[in-house]
Amino acid sequence: MLLVVCSLAFIWALRTVLAKQKARIRDSFYRGMYPLIPFLLLFLLICVQILPLAIGATLYSLVTSLGITAHTWETVLWFLFFLLMTYWSLRMLTASVFALYIVTLPDMTPLRAYRSARQLVYGRRLLLWRKLLFLPFILLILAALIEVPLILYVTPLATWMFFILSMVTLPLVHGYVYNLYRK
Repeated sequence: MLLVVCSLAFIWALRTVLAKQKARIRDSFYRGMYPLIPFLLLFLLICVQILPLAIGATLYSLVTSLGITAHTWETVLWFLFFLLMTYWSLRMLTASVFALYIVTLPDMTPLRAYRSARQLVYGRRLLLWRKLLFLPFILLILAALIEVPLILYVTPLATWMFFILSMVTLPLVHGYVYNLYRK
């Protein structure tokens, strides 16, 4: 719940700051919460859209770990099934990620936001996938560059740095994805 509340506050603050208006932290938490129910409904839709990926991964894991596949071609066939399910989930999720930002607009319903986001990403999915997958890759590398030396040499400080990095990640992710949405 804290993730949803902070996300709505960050989205409201980003909109306000980019509109060159004065934004206060208090206002971002008070005024940013009005689209809570539509946001939660879209968040629930995202959870449902992840199901094909989870089903494909579970089936592939079970088939390979239990030794159900006897031949290489069977393993490849199950891996292709996993890739197909992953593609299906990613295709749906691309629009839903941007719908989370669209639904925070005034008088926007979740269904209208999702339809608008699908039109927004139409024909641009591969470019968006590349840009959206770039962010976690860079964040993981930066976190590893900071955390690994701390874990090795100053272990008590590592947990605090992880906490700080976790706090900084949410605004960075929202800023990056909101920037993609505006472009």
